[in-house]
Amino acid sequence: MQAFSRRGFQLRRASLETRIAYTSFLLLMVLGIATLLALAFRAGPSPSAIATYYRGGTDELSFPKTFWQLVEVSHFHLFTIPVVVLILSHLLYATPISIRARVLLTVSTFLGAFLDVTGPWAVRYLSGAMAYLLILGWCLLAFGGLAIIGITIVSMWSGDHKPEKDEA
Repeated sequence: MQAFSRRGFQLRRASLETRIAYTSFLLLMVLGIATLLALAFRAGPSPSAIATYYRGGTDELSFPKTFWQLVEVSHFHLFTIPVVVLILSHLLYATPISIRARVLLTVSTFLGAFLDVTGPWAVRYLSGAMAYLLILGWCLLAFGGLAIIGITIVSMWSGDHKPEKDEA
């Protein structure tokens, strides 16, 4: 982590063991995103199915999610997803892609995280149509995360791998 404090640090110049550790983390994050998508669409990928999942429905005899059920899910999401996106963003910022691309990916991924956390509340208490925003959040979070992971891995393992002076 000390390497990140140096201006201009690039992952491709990190030591082999650092690159192995970060790559392992990133590969596990791919599995995490896969589970995010599986859980996100457990009610079905359509906005009406998502609305029924959170608001309940008479056709399927499903009950609306309670306030405390939403609090429980929000609690876990609020303490984990921002940390993961922060770590991914830090890794992204040690790649050679443009600042504009880094900022765009960071903002869109954090926006996806925000919609992932607030979307269920909006669907349940405002309108079933808010399921569209929830789906948008899942897409931004998943695609942003996967893009950051892909860019980081490619940047880390391509090009010059000479470790920086204090990492050798």
